[in-house]
Amino acid sequence: MEFHVPPDFANLCRLWHIVCDDTKTAVAYFMELKRKVKQQLTLDIIKAPRHGATAQDIVDRAAQYASNLHIDRPEHNSANRDIVWALIDLEGEANRQAQANLVKGKANESDVQIALSNPCFEIWTLMHLADTGAAFVDCQAVVRRIRTEWKKVFGSEFNSQKAQADYHKLMQHRDTALARSKRRQQSHDPSRTEVYKVIESINSLVDQIEATRKRTLNPH
Repeated sequence: MEFHVPPDFANLCRLWHIVCDDTKTAVAYFMELKRKVKQQLTLDIIKAPRHGATAQDIVDRAAQYASNLHIDRPEHNSANRDIVWALIDLEGEANRQAQANLVKGKANESDVQIALSNPCFEIWTLMHLADTGAAFVDCQAVVRRIRTEWKKVFGSEFNSQKAQADYHKLMQHRDTALARSKRRQQSHDPSRTEVYKVIESINSLVDQIEATRKRTLNPH
């Protein structure tokens, strides 16, 4: 049966721009998610402008995308405009956390939504495998914990090249990671991530699109 896209469905089908804090790990995860949800929406995965980019660099890049959306698609109002997220790790230079919190406060002015991770994006990967809010001295400590939990869950080694890990395996645990991360964020645990907010928003939109699709195909 041919699927005719109704106006309310078309309004839901927005493009999501996700500007990553790194050039490999987060990019690899969201590229896998992009394949997972490609029938419902389009994710535009954007690498950090350079290795070691500052929080301001990430937000500036995201803000440029948001600005281009205003120029290229001025007819879109705030209700149906494409979405721009910036993912920021708090690990790094000594003032990174203060800088990240500062740019997060200003980001709304540029229609950019921010997701912070403490200490790094890999906490989101870990949440697929284990429920912990323990403190980690750095991202390498998080990766060591991921290696341990990955082997427990999947019975195989975690690829030492994080960007080449089989993130397809994590997709079935996505909702579990979301619930764990949300709870850890609300508890203000030492390690936590707001990446769940990105996933929660994507899940919500996918659900809306699927509900609209079903109503259209089965009007009665």
